[in-house]
Amino acid sequence: MRLTEDKIRRIAERLHDGLAEQGLLAYKEPAGAKPGTGRAARVKAIYDFIAEDLRKEEEIDAEVERILSTYSRELRGTERDVLFRKHKEEVARKRGYTL
Repeated sequence: MRLTEDKIRRIAERLHDGLAEQGLLAYKEPAGAKPGTGRAARVKAIYDFIAEDLRKEEEIDAEVERILSTYSRELRGTERDVLFRKHKEEVARKRGYTL
């Protein structure tokens, strides 16, 4: 994964808190829950979403690497970057994934 678990957690916390400050989150605390329990659950949900999205992108990158490895000659530099991006967009589109 490109980001560590700690970085993903911090991103999730900042995203949650930023949305809450702007009044863009609508939620109810569960009855009888300790203060902050609901926030932790919401941050965890955001964390899980980000981690799953990164996992899907890594799978796409791995598939693109397999595709590029089938080329008969070695790809280098800009040519490899262009082909990687092109294949990644194609694989992502086929999987219904938005880059």
